[in-house]
Amino acid sequence: MNEQTVRQVVTARFYESLAQSGVEVTAIPQPQLQAIVNALADGVFAALDAMETEADHAIAETSSRADDPGAGKTADPAPESSAAIADHPEKEELLWSGRPYLSIGTRYELTTQRVRLIRGLLGRNYHEIELVRVRDTSVNQHLGERALNVGDITITSNDPSHPEFTLQNVKDPMEVREMIRQATMKEKQRRGLHFREEM
Repeated sequence: MNEQTVRQVVTARFYESLAQSGVEVTAIPQPQLQAIVNALADGVFAALDAMETEADHAIAETSSRADDPGAGKTADPAPESSAAIADHPEKEELLWSGRPYLSIGTRYELTTQRVRLIRGLLGRNYHEIELVRVRDTSVNQHLGERALNVGDITITSNDPSHPEFTLQNVKDPMEVREMIRQATMKEKQRRGLHFREEM
Protein backbone atom coordinates (compact mmCIF):
# COMPACT_ATOMS: atom_id res chain seq x y z
CA MET A 1 0.00 0.00 0.00
CA ASN A 2 1.53 3.31 -1.04
CA GLU A 3 1.10 6.78 0.48
CA GLN A 4 -1.51 7.90 -2.08
CA THR A 5 -3.66 4.81 -1.41
CA VAL A 6 -3.46 5.40 2.36
CA ARG A 7 -4.58 9.00 1.83
CA GLN A 8 -7.52 7.92 -0.32
CA VAL A 9 -8.67 5.26 2.18
CA VAL A 10 -8.35 7.60 5.20
CA THR A 11 -10.12 10.45 3.37
CA ALA A 12 -13.00 8.23 2.27
CA ARG A 13 -13.39 6.69 5.73
CA PHE A 14 -13.17 10.11 7.44
CA TYR A 15 -15.97 11.66 5.37
CA GLU A 16 -18.07 8.47 5.65
CA SER A 17 -17.74 8.47 9.47
CA LEU A 18 -18.50 12.19 9.57
CA ALA A 19 -21.69 11.68 7.54
CA GLN A 20 -22.80 8.73 9.71
CA SER A 21 -22.28 10.69 12.93
CA GLY A 22 -24.46 13.55 11.70
CA VAL A 23 -21.86 16.14 12.65
CA GLU A 24 -21.63 19.07 10.25
CA VAL A 25 -18.29 20.81 9.98
CA THR A 26 -19.10 24.19 8.47
CA ALA A 27 -16.77 26.38 10.54
CA ILE A 28 -13.69 24.99 8.75
CA PRO A 29 -13.34 25.84 5.05
CA GLN A 30 -13.18 22.76 2.76
CA PRO A 31 -9.49 23.21 1.71
CA GLN A 32 -8.42 23.46 5.37
CA LEU A 33 -10.53 20.43 6.30
CA GLN A 34 -8.90 18.46 3.47
CA ALA A 35 -5.45 19.53 4.74
CA ILE A 36 -6.38 18.17 8.19
CA VAL A 37 -7.52 14.87 6.66
CA ASN A 38 -4.27 14.65 4.63
CA ALA A 39 -2.24 15.25 7.80
CA LEU A 40 -4.21 12.49 9.51
CA ALA A 41 -3.52 10.15 6.57
CA ASP A 42 0.20 11.00 6.75
CA GLY A 43 0.12 10.11 10.45
CA VAL A 44 -1.52 6.77 9.67
CA PHE A 45 1.08 6.09 6.97
CA ALA A 46 3.92 6.92 9.39
CA ALA A 47 2.38 4.67 12.07
CA LEU A 48 2.08 1.75 9.62
CA ASP A 49 5.66 2.33 8.49
CA ALA A 50 6.86 2.32 12.12
CA MET A 51 4.92 -0.91 12.80
CA GLU A 52 6.53 -2.59 9.81
CA THR A 53 10.02 -1.40 10.79
CA GLU A 54 9.48 -2.68 14.34
CA ALA A 55 8.30 -6.06 13.00
CA ASP A 56 11.35 -6.20 10.69
CA HIS A 57 13.69 -5.55 13.63
CA ALA A 58 11.98 -8.27 15.68
CA ILE A 59 12.40 -10.78 12.81
CA ALA A 60 16.06 -9.81 12.33
CA GLU A 61 16.72 -10.12 16.07
CA THR A 62 15.11 -13.56 16.19
CA SER A 63 17.17 -14.69 13.20
CA SER A 64 20.43 -13.46 14.73
CA ARG A 65 19.77 -15.42 17.92
CA ALA A 66 19.48 -18.70 16.03
CA ASP A 67 22.28 -21.13 16.84
CA ASP A 68 25.25 -21.11 14.48
CA PRO A 69 25.53 -24.67 13.11
CA GLY A 70 29.31 -24.30 12.81
CA ALA A 71 29.87 -23.01 16.36
CA GLY A 72 32.40 -24.92 18.44
CA LYS A 73 33.91 -26.76 15.45
CA THR A 74 37.43 -26.28 14.16
CA ALA A 75 37.88 -25.20 10.58
CA ASP A 76 39.12 -27.80 8.11
CA PRO A 77 41.98 -26.32 6.09
CA ALA A 78 41.24 -28.62 3.12
CA PRO A 79 38.74 -27.39 0.51
CA GLU A 80 35.24 -28.66 1.21
CA SER A 81 33.40 -30.94 -1.17
CA SER A 82 29.71 -30.47 -2.03
CA ALA A 83 28.81 -33.23 0.45
CA ALA A 84 30.76 -31.48 3.21
CA ILE A 85 28.96 -28.19 2.44
CA ALA A 86 25.61 -29.98 2.74
CA ASP A 87 26.64 -31.41 6.12
CA HIS A 88 27.97 -28.05 7.41
CA PRO A 89 25.92 -25.27 5.82
CA GLU A 90 27.38 -21.79 5.92
CA LYS A 91 25.55 -19.32 8.13
CA GLU A 92 23.25 -17.19 6.00
CA GLU A 93 23.91 -13.45 6.24
CA LEU A 94 21.73 -10.53 5.21
CA LEU A 95 23.49 -8.49 2.50
CA TRP A 96 20.76 -5.98 1.61
CA SER A 97 17.20 -5.14 2.60
CA GLY A 98 14.88 -2.62 0.99
CA ARG A 99 11.32 -1.66 0.22
CA PRO A 100 9.58 -0.45 -2.92
CA TYR A 101 9.71 3.34 -3.19
CA LEU A 102 6.83 5.00 -1.26
CA SER A 103 5.37 1.68 -0.20
CA ILE A 104 4.79 -0.26 2.99
CA GLY A 105 3.80 -3.85 3.53
CA THR A 106 6.43 -5.20 1.10
CA ARG A 107 10.11 -5.80 1.77
CA TYR A 108 12.93 -7.33 -0.26
CA GLU A 109 15.96 -9.12 1.17
CA LEU A 110 19.16 -10.38 -0.38
CA THR A 111 21.12 -12.86 1.70
CA THR A 112 24.23 -14.87 0.94
CA GLN A 113 21.97 -17.75 -0.20
CA ARG A 114 18.66 -16.36 -1.50
CA VAL A 115 16.48 -13.44 -2.58
CA ARG A 116 13.27 -12.99 -0.57
CA LEU A 117 10.05 -11.07 -1.16
CA ILE A 118 8.12 -10.52 2.07
CA ARG A 119 4.58 -9.12 2.00
CA GLY A 120 2.22 -8.13 4.80
CA LEU A 121 2.12 -5.89 7.85
CA LEU A 122 0.63 -8.20 10.47
CA GLY A 123 0.49 -11.47 8.53
CA ARG A 124 3.49 -12.45 6.43
CA ASN A 125 3.73 -13.97 2.97
CA TYR A 126 7.20 -15.12 1.80
CA HIS A 127 8.47 -15.87 -1.71
CA GLU A 128 12.11 -16.67 -2.32
CA ILE A 129 14.60 -17.86 -4.92
CA GLU A 130 17.82 -19.67 -4.09
CA LEU A 131 20.79 -17.81 -5.60
CA VAL A 132 22.08 -21.03 -7.18
CA ARG A 133 18.94 -21.00 -9.38
CA VAL A 134 19.42 -17.43 -10.65
CA ARG A 135 20.26 -17.31 -14.36
CA ASP A 136 20.07 -13.61 -15.23
CA THR A 137 19.03 -10.18 -13.95
CA SER A 138 17.84 -7.05 -15.71
CA VAL A 139 16.83 -3.51 -14.70
CA ASN A 140 13.97 -1.51 -16.21
CA GLN A 141 13.58 2.23 -15.60
CA HIS A 142 11.35 4.74 -17.34
CA LEU A 143 12.24 8.45 -17.41
CA GLY A 144 10.48 9.36 -14.16
CA GLU A 145 12.09 6.42 -12.36
CA ARG A 146 15.54 7.45 -13.62
CA ALA A 147 15.02 10.91 -12.14
CA LEU A 148 14.17 9.32 -8.76
CA ASN A 149 16.87 6.61 -9.14
CA VAL A 150 14.36 3.78 -8.71
CA GLY A 151 13.57 0.88 -11.02
CA ASP A 152 12.39 -2.70 -11.39
CA ILE A 153 14.88 -5.57 -11.12
CA THR A 154 13.76 -8.73 -12.91
CA ILE A 155 15.44 -11.99 -11.89
CA THR A 156 15.23 -14.92 -14.30
CA SER A 157 15.72 -18.28 -12.61
CA ASN A 158 15.51 -22.05 -13.04
CA ASP A 159 12.91 -22.16 -10.24
CA PRO A 160 9.75 -23.70 -11.77
CA SER A 161 7.46 -21.92 -9.28
CA HIS A 162 9.04 -18.48 -9.91
CA PRO A 163 10.76 -18.43 -13.32
CA GLU A 164 10.65 -14.61 -13.18
CA PHE A 165 10.83 -12.65 -9.97
CA THR A 166 10.48 -8.85 -10.07
CA LEU A 167 11.58 -6.47 -7.34
CA GLN A 168 9.58 -3.33 -8.10
CA ASN A 169 10.51 0.32 -7.47
CA VAL A 170 13.87 -0.50 -5.88
CA LYS A 171 16.09 2.42 -4.83
CA ASP A 172 19.53 2.35 -6.58
CA PRO A 173 18.50 -0.56 -8.85
CA MET A 174 21.83 -0.85 -10.70
CA GLU A 175 23.74 -1.14 -7.42
CA VAL A 176 21.27 -3.72 -6.04
CA ARG A 177 21.42 -5.71 -9.29
CA GLU A 178 25.22 -5.83 -9.02
CA MET A 179 24.93 -7.02 -5.40
CA ILE A 180 22.62 -9.83 -6.56
CA ARG A 181 25.06 -10.76 -9.34
CA GLN A 182 28.06 -10.86 -6.98
CA ALA A 183 26.16 -12.84 -4.32
CA THR A 184 24.96 -15.31 -6.98
CA MET A 185 28.49 -15.89 -8.29
CA LYS A 186 29.86 -16.41 -4.75
CA GLU A 187 27.08 -18.84 -3.80
CA LYS A 188 27.52 -20.88 -7.01
CA GLN A 189 31.28 -20.97 -6.42
CA ARG A 190 30.77 -22.04 -2.80
CA ARG A 191 28.54 -24.88 -3.95
CA GLY A 192 30.95 -25.95 -6.69
CA LEU A 193 28.60 -25.05 -9.55
CA HIS A 194 30.12 -23.86 -12.82
CA PHE A 195 28.66 -21.73 -15.59
CA ARG A 196 27.19 -23.75 -18.43
CA GLU A 197 25.42 -22.21 -21.42
CA GLU A 198 22.09 -23.91 -22.07
CA MET A 199 21.26 -24.63 -25.68
